[in-house]
Amino acid sequence: IAHDLRSPLTRLRARLEAAAIEADNGKGDPVGALHTALEDADNVLKTFNAVLSIARLEAAVEPPNPVVFDPGELAAGVAELYEPLCEDKGLEFRAELTPALQLRGNREFIAQALANILDNAVKYTPEGGAVMLRVRRRSSGDVEMSVTDTGPGVPEAERDRVIQRFVRLENSRNEPGAGLGLSLVGAVAQAHKGQLELDEGPGSVDGSGPGLRVALVLPKMG
Repeated sequence: IAHDLRSPLTRLRARLEAAAIEADNGKGDPVGALHTALEDADNVLKTFNAVLSIARLEAAVEPPNPVVFDPGELAAGVAELYEPLCEDKGLEFRAELTPALQLRGNREFIAQALANILDNAVKYTPEGGAVMLRVRRRSSGDVEMSVTDTGPGVPEAERDRVIQRFVRLENSRNEPGAGLGLSLVGAVAQAHKGQLELDEGPGSVDGSGPGLRVALVLPKMG
């Protein structure tokens, strides 16, 4: 964690130092420099908060503050946030949400996990691709919340690795983020006695693919 946070903190200090020198010489844009520094600080805080959330979940005997809720209703709320992002990027977005299911768990953490999965799908799926959100009950009775996309996918040999903290594959180096999104999803699954599955998506679309299917599977009530 210290190694991965050193770079953004060093960059933040360098920008502030350069802005201070320019301000002393009556040059530069001090207000712009402050806004940039605030963005850098926010990103560091987001990383800290994500790490703390993961640690809290991994240490939990059971999900903190569990409640009974409808996962389809929760997913519909998250979908409302991401459907406009898909439209802006030129992606087809669909949702198949089974109604009247019940889960017991931490609603906020599960919503964040689903948002992280959708965020990755939107981020890495190229224009003209598709993103599908599903909530369904498996034959076992467990509830599956999954996102399937037509992006580049993740090689099978790398799927266990991308769940680890701060791991980013080569095709994600130019994208914003700290490599904690799927780590949090994995911690949510662990805290709820569920599982996180990564599989190949629906295949290539317009030369892009094979895509990725990420499923958060949570145990049935009772």
